[in-house]
Amino acid sequence: MKKSVVLFLMMMVCLSGCSVPQIGSPSGIGVMFDGNPVIFDSSVVHMGTVVGQILSREWGNGVTRVSITLDGQYEDLKKANMAAVVKNGRLHLNAFSGYGAPMPPDACICGFVNTASYRWFKLKHLINNVTMAADRRAQRLLALSGLAG
Repeated sequence: MKKSVVLFLMMMVCLSGCSVPQIGSPSGIGVMFDGNPVIFDSSVVHMGTVVGQILSREWGNGVTRVSITLDGQYEDLKKANMAAVVKNGRLHLNAFSGYGAPMPPDACICGFVNTASYRWFKLKHLINNVTMAADRRAQRLLALSGLAG
């Protein structure tokens, strides 16, 4: 009897610090892709430097939402002028222009599955404001996916 009580108490003490990770949590910055990006590495890169990590990946209605987080010293990269491009299996952050407004907490950025689609998007919106077009595209993909949250 004493043995079972002691084992039960030890098990409760050991399990009290454990928590189940939330898979598919929409926390972090949402990056919306039209299609399924081929990402092998979980790091996020900006100008050759690893600036963050991929948290989760969700798919719905042909749209993929990749949630990323940035390291503390790179939090200032959270601007509305950012886009994400998949190059060689890694997620790269690119800026459309030199200055961008701070990103609202629930906003998402536009993602491109390859460099060619990113360049085509920039060329197509050369006359219009590329940053505004990217925001509209990300919002459209978010609404289409049904992964808002």
